[in-house]
Amino acid sequence: MAGISLNGAYNHFIQDYVSKDVTQADAHRKDELRDVYKSIAKINKKSPLYLLTDDDSSRNDAIDIKEKARQLQGSIKRLSDHEDKSSLNHSSAFTTDEDKVSASYIGKTPEQDIGNIEFDIEVSQLASSQVNKGRFLPKDTTGLPADNYAFDVRIDGQEYEFQFSIYNNDKNIDVQQKLEKLINKANVGLSARILEDGERSALEIASTHTGLKQGEISQFEIFESSSGLASGSVAYLGLDKVSEPASNAHFTLNGESKAAISNHFTVGGKFDINIKETTTDTGPIHVGVKKDNEALVSHVTSLINNYNSFVQDASGKTDDKFKSSKLRSEIIGIAQQHLANAQDIGISLEGDGTLKIDEELLKQAASGSSSAESLAPVNSFADSLIAKTKDISVDPMKYVERPVVNYKNPDSRDYTSPYITSEYSGMMFNNYC
Repeated sequence: MAGISLNGAYNHFIQDYVSKDVTQADAHRKDELRDVYKSIAKINKKSPLYLLTDDDSSRNDAIDIKEKARQLQGSIKRLSDHEDKSSLNHSSAFTTDEDKVSASYIGKTPEQDIGNIEFDIEVSQLASSQVNKGRFLPKDTTGLPADNYAFDVRIDGQEYEFQFSIYNNDKNIDVQQKLEKLINKANVGLSARILEDGERSALEIASTHTGLKQGEISQFEIFESSSGLASGSVAYLGLDKVSEPASNAHFTLNGESKAAISNHFTVGGKFDINIKETTTDTGPIHVGVKKDNEALVSHVTSLINNYNSFVQDASGKTDDKFKSSKLRSEIIGIAQQHLANAQDIGISLEGDGTLKIDEELLKQAASGSSSAESLAPVNSFADSLIAKTKDISVDPMKYVERPVVNYKNPDSRDYTSPYITSEYSGMMFNNYC
């Protein structure tokens, strides 16, 4: 009976409180998990002994506020791709011809790179895949007798055997369709499709990647199998006929010749480049980094909206045992500390603790020459919010009524209490123990 109750409690928690999306606020690395443990241990070292209330609403409130804090933290961190997760230094790559060469900025030091990291690229050849185009055969006839057949494929240093059967009523198109499904389903780095020309059809097989590694002369080879099964299918269907050999991309960076096995590559750890067409008819394309004011405004707007949503959620709590006023005042206090005098950049604090944005003033602040200095309060506001959400996630029970039973002796040595490191989640099961 106890097992059924525990399963019910667990399922209730998973369905109602755990977000479907894994956010950057979730700890996955060893150092992140170690920091979470140290935070819990530090709290418990000085923590008195509490009497936890035995009611569903208190448990639900604690778990609910923990999840909302985790979601707020994740939403703030998702607003920036840079190493400093609360950074407002938004930047983007640009090219002078996006139709031929597109670029994304992947660097970690945008302020230093804007205007300093630039280059010209000329593309003389795109990387391509090997394509084997089979023989065009009449769809409604067949030249292979009914039997069990096999052929081999050598790709990336590995050999694979494909076996298939031809029955008395099978036509050429039936055999081609059978092999099309077999090759695509095998997922060995090849793709197949049927080409049609009136009453004739052919099987085309292509590599799913481009280019040739050093020492390679082809991406794949197809040949008859020596397994003892019927042969002849490779020659009859033309599976070994290379119609388009694979090639590498050839280009220059500031005049220096380069080659790549893909049309998608990185340059200097700063740019993610995708070449789409050759530039022989247009000349070099310039690539650089620019400040992205639009992304910056969107970042600040999302930050304010997430904060307002959290404040409104906290205000909506009406349970007598949940200290919504304490949670609300702490969060609003962060906004008061950092953004009380931010009207000149378009952010004002309302009477209910929410923040209001004047989009025109915010855009002016973002596009100004001293935007980094003007928006510094927003950056510190985001950092403080992240720190607060971490604190809430570690100990959400401090926002639920829990009478003190006994204080720790201040004269004794401090020890961590391993049994209460997760009281806010462990108490979910106290009805069943």
